[in-house]
Amino acid sequence: MIWQIILFASISGLLGSVLGGLIVVVFKKPSKGLIGVAFAFASAVLLSLVFLDFIPHAIGDCDEHGGAGIWLALVGIIVGFGAVFLLKLFDKHGHEHVHGVFPHSEDCSHGSVSSEKRRFITVALIVSVAIVLHDFPKGMAIGASGSLWVAVAIGLGCFPEGMAMAMPLKAGGVKNWKTLGICTLAGLSTVVGAIIGYYTGGLGEVASGMILAFAAGCIIGVVFMEMLPLSFEWTKNRQLLVLAIAMGVIIVVLMNYFLHDIAY
Repeated sequence: MIWQIILFASISGLLGSVLGGLIVVVFKKPSKGLIGVAFAFASAVLLSLVFLDFIPHAIGDCDEHGGAGIWLALVGIIVGFGAVFLLKLFDKHGHEHVHGVFPHSEDCSHGSVSSEKRRFITVALIVSVAIVLHDFPKGMAIGASGSLWVAVAIGLGCFPEGMAMAMPLKAGGVKNWKTLGICTLAGLSTVVGAIIGYYTGGLGEVASGMILAFAAGCIIGVVFMEMLPLSFEWTKNRQLLVLAIAMGVIIVVLMNYFLHDIAY
């Protein structure tokens, strides 16, 4: 029944995005060093997800189109990376502010945020969009399968994604309730995907693969153009950075190993 599908998808979204974000918002205002370490951890999580989850499934889905999966996936990745590059270029030469989300700063005129905080929030919004694009087809898998175990496995697998979304929002000074609201909205993409999947049986393989490839390109772009450079700039303790990166990779590898067979 459709209400059961919506319930399963909601459980999945809450387990992932919201709980992951909740862990981040309970911390007090972080120092620059802590932000650098957190970004290193989030970068490792996101890149691990890209290479263990996004790209393999994008290639697999696109292979349905005459065995050209790797090339179609590559196009999607390049387009996603290019979109982040253009956004960064736009933000450098002339930016727009989303009032009500961006916090105000005394050292900026006209209620705009400082360049530093704007940088954090730009990162958060790009990551959020990529995660929404990633979770939408996963929601369709829940809707098509109607399985609670698939929903739980997907939710647990998305848990570090919620943390990666919330970290730059927290660093950018966004209020906790707004941060959790954005994480909740990202989780709702799973519910929407599940409803569509229930009625249609799933998204076309090639379309699903291209969406995942585009999301992978967005994440690769934001990690290498923003998150990693900032983490190395703000954290002098290189051993701590390496430890944070290793922890991020290990968490995703373990989740992928134990949950992969259930979720896919």
